[in-house]
Amino acid sequence: MGKVIIALNEEEQLMLQRICPDKDAEEALEFVLQKIAPKIPKKLPCLAGVLWRRP
Repeated sequence: MGKVIIALNEEEQLMLQRICPDKDAEEALEFVLQKIAPKIPKKLPCLAGVLWRRP
């Protein structure tokens, strides 16, 4: 997998800054799943890519 660059808005940056010093694994995982994961582009399955290109 290649590199992924995401942008965090001001609120998300503040949330992350609050999580880091606490080293709260549960809170960190929740942040990743709710705020970061949805921003990562999803690859289309092979068949979906073929069907999408059809006229």
